[in-house]
Amino acid sequence: MEFTSIADLTTGSTNCRLQCRVSRLWVAVNINTDMVSHLDMILVDSKGNDIWVQIPPLLMDTFQPLLRDQEVYIFSDFNVLFTSLTYRPIANEYIIHFSGKPTVEHVPTVPLSIPTFKFTFMKASEMKANYKKTTVLSDIVGQLMDSTDRMFSCKGGRKSTRKVIRMKLIEGDEVKVVLWGRLLPKLESIVNVAGESTVVLVISSIYVTEFNGEYSFSSSVSTVLLPYIDIPEVKACHAGIGPNNPPVLVEAPPPPEIPVATMPQLQELSMDFKNEGNVYSVECKVVDVHPIWCYMGCPTCVKKFPDGRDAFYCNKCKRTTNIKAAKPNTIRYRLRLRVQSESISATFVVFEQVAERFFGASADNLFQLNGNQIDVPPQQVLKILGNTVKFHVKFKINMYSSTQPDFIVVQIPEDPAADTTSGLHKDSSSQSINSGLETSGTSSHLSDLSDEVQHDTPSNATPSNALTRKQPMLP
Repeated sequence: MEFTSIADLTTGSTNCRLQCRVSRLWVAVNINTDMVSHLDMILVDSKGNDIWVQIPPLLMDTFQPLLRDQEVYIFSDFNVLFTSLTYRPIANEYIIHFSGKPTVEHVPTVPLSIPTFKFTFMKASEMKANYKKTTVLSDIVGQLMDSTDRMFSCKGGRKSTRKVIRMKLIEGDEVKVVLWGRLLPKLESIVNVAGESTVVLVISSIYVTEFNGEYSFSSSVSTVLLPYIDIPEVKACHAGIGPNNPPVLVEAPPPPEIPVATMPQLQELSMDFKNEGNVYSVECKVVDVHPIWCYMGCPTCVKKFPDGRDAFYCNKCKRTTNIKAAKPNTIRYRLRLRVQSESISATFVVFEQVAERFFGASADNLFQLNGNQIDVPPQQVLKILGNTVKFHVKFKINMYSSTQPDFIVVQIPEDPAADTTSGLHKDSSSQSINSGLETSGTSSHLSDLSDEVQHDTPSNATPSNALTRKQPMLP
């Protein structure tokens, strides 16, 4: 069967097979909720056509391990939609959406005819004309001159982090670019110790902003930082740097380590907004499990169904779900574990992906094996009681409340020498379910989290330097 050209794709295209290169791959995170929205990529075919692809959270665990930047794959059994989204990373008005059972086949012998990258570079002279034009985002290429320290702000009860960098574009003009949150660890691995760099950098999917009459660029949820890539524009920038100011070739940094914290340290760190979103490794004993161990959510975006309704219309997914009919396929983990260490206790919340990896079963399967009971945890879950477990957690501070912050488990690292669920460090005195946990110090915040499932990984977090780093980050 011949391969389809991206240019021939349109709404409703069927029986299509694409042979394309993954030009860019990134995880889109909602800047307002810090939740993973979807896995995105830009595909380029042998004719230089490109298309945007979105993979929903429910399929990310299946496809994210299979996909790599700059590799070539054969894609089939996907949906093609017309997108009217306000922000598009490329000009193509069509988007590929993974649903059902799409297939991805890696091509080990890479065809040389397929380009590696495709960009739409903007000049500094075009910034004013493109102000407020965000339908199609732009790219820039230039020499990274310097960057500011991290700046923090709080708006609407949420903390945001940013850096402003100065770049010399290929035409010689200098511009400012504001990079937000998730991009900062990548940027800081590029800039050298002196705070200056002659790295030539491509920044994708940015838009023009204005403040006090000065135009600058700002990153979006689709922005990717690409240093040292082999394209003519990057070579031209290097040629302009000159022999007396050679480019700094920085080796790829090792994965950041997660700082180890004790429970007293974790409580102290959680009192400072600057630490919100950082991931810490803490070892503690599970002393209680809240009886309501799961919830029913939208099949697509996993938003919690409201109580007492027969049907639910999801504004995000634009679909109506018959709650009673969909019940066996919409069960999601939301475990609230009471943990204790050094006479200090806290509530850790474990959501879908983390719990499924740890227990080795989906919430839907355990729900059916447990007699369809939401308010009685299955035995597989109760086995964690009394165990001393290492958690990777981050916290969310509610500035409108004086009670404890919400501790979200982003990973439960596997210990090859231990079988936690079979009873390691078991203490029979902890075999209880405290139905009164709902009134604990963190429960007021936990109710706010029930509307959304947290899909967080420690790879996007910025560890604190305040603690001794002992435990390496796991992939």
